[in-house]
Amino acid sequence: MSLLDMRTVIFSYAISNFICMILMAILWQQNRRKFAGLGFWLADFVLQFIALVLLPLRGAVPEFLATTVSNAIVIAGAVLLYIGLEYFTGKRGPQVHNYLLLAAFVLVHAYFVFVVPSLRARSVLISVGLLVICSQCAWLMLRRADAELRPTTRGVGYVFSGFCLVSLIRVAVDLAVPPGNDFFRSNIYDTSLLITYQMLIIVLTLSLFLMVNRRLFDDLESDIAARKRAEEIIRLRLRLWEFAANHPVAQLMQKALDEIEVLTGSQVGFYHFVDEDQNSLSLQAWSTRTQEQFCKAEGEGLHYPIDQAGVWVDCVRERRPVIHNDYASLKHRKGMPPGHAEVVRELVVPTLREGKIVAILGIGNKKSDYDQQDEEQVTHIAEIVWSIVEHHRAEEQIRLLNGQLEHLAMTDELTGLANRRAFFIRGGEEIKRARRYQVPLSLIMLDIDEFKNINDTYGHESGDLVLQRTADTLLKSVRVVDSVARLGGEEFSVLLPNTHSEDAVKLAERLRLAVEAQSCPVRKERSVCVTTSIGVAAYSEDTEDLDALLRNADIALYQAKNQGRNRLILYT
Repeated sequence: MSLLDMRTVIFSYAISNFICMILMAILWQQNRRKFAGLGFWLADFVLQFIALVLLPLRGAVPEFLATTVSNAIVIAGAVLLYIGLEYFTGKRGPQVHNYLLLAAFVLVHAYFVFVVPSLRARSVLISVGLLVICSQCAWLMLRRADAELRPTTRGVGYVFSGFCLVSLIRVAVDLAVPPGNDFFRSNIYDTSLLITYQMLIIVLTLSLFLMVNRRLFDDLESDIAARKRAEEIIRLRLRLWEFAANHPVAQLMQKALDEIEVLTGSQVGFYHFVDEDQNSLSLQAWSTRTQEQFCKAEGEGLHYPIDQAGVWVDCVRERRPVIHNDYASLKHRKGMPPGHAEVVRELVVPTLREGKIVAILGIGNKKSDYDQQDEEQVTHIAEIVWSIVEHHRAEEQIRLLNGQLEHLAMTDELTGLANRRAFFIRGGEEIKRARRYQVPLSLIMLDIDEFKNINDTYGHESGDLVLQRTADTLLKSVRVVDSVARLGGEEFSVLLPNTHSEDAVKLAERLRLAVEAQSCPVRKERSVCVTTSIGVAAYSEDTEDLDALLRNADIALYQAKNQGRNRLILYT
């Protein structure tokens, strides 16, 4: 090619690179707070443009700037791009080898500029440098990135593979066909390969844009899916509460297992109680599908030692959820009893109360591997089930008390407040009164935030003190006609006769602030501040009964927790 042709190619290369740099600046400006690493991408495009500006200035600027510095800038920019991709994929690693590569490149390139001038050697050197960096980028995008992220990064990986291929071709061409001693009078092959690099830079810019947009879309889908899961858990919680009102505990546990199987796509499910000694357990329920299709083994309600159970009791030893996605490969697995369902993979979740495991919920044989999302969902539902079981047990015990203990049966022993039974009796009467006389009625549900952490960190006695202080604060803040009750655990309710929703919200806010203002001593010279999440619901003509009003307040309470806790939500 002629001198004009090569300069024209470089000029067009600089223009296209400048446009790509502007586009990359826009991408960085719009997404720098969402994804890490975009600043390194922009730095690479800026350095590439500077190198292209220095290159045609040979003769007008010192030779060192026009050759060695400009080519070193190209390699340095490629290293920065690689670092940015590591940040973006979350696969950060040491860069010592790349820094050494850059230093060696500068020294060797300077040698072939000033000591033994050789355009061929410099051309091969820049191609090898780009090959090393681009091969790392391709491997990162195609193999090192997490499996769930690879569909997003694959396109960029293919572009870097193209860079590697062009670099290899350029090395072969330069070794076979010497480019001469004047870069601007290079042969047609070198000029063609430079045009190919230019096109790959444009394709890389578009690929990076598509990769970021794809990740934005995936994040949006994940947010939507998380909201749907949260809504489904709310609906499941309500269904279980409704079911528990008219069914015994055994049927409740089976109902919960059936729901979890549908939610996670599992085929078997079981629920165990762990005895107080923490050394033995009893099978309480199989899911309906497990009983009807998969498992005919005996054992429901029987007690047996934990050390005789299968590998699923790893959750007891480790005191956390356990996933076995390759059950057959487990070396410590035991044989199954006659009639037991075959296990392919399983997820087992323990429920802890006051530092002790009280129950174990397990599911198995999902068609795909169990993941973190399954673990979080099942853990949350297991907590709900145990809370309902606790309430159900408490109600069954209360029904056994005789008339002489009626007052005790209507009072929460720890706090002195009305208990769940008393709340439902009084609440039922107020619902009838509100319906008959068309007077307002409101309900406040209040839940202590992170109460489990207080129990786990400071002990059961400290948790009890927090409950008692909270109960005292509520009693001091309401009217005589209002009814304050502890529904169970860390959950309280306040029934407000003749109160509109606006006034109920004002009172709820005062209660939230009053609880937050109290300081509860948990250890010597140590105290904690307690916050609460509150749901408020008002009776209307559409409210069928107290259960409906309670569900409305419970929905608002769950929304308050889901939005960050320490706030109140009015059900609408």
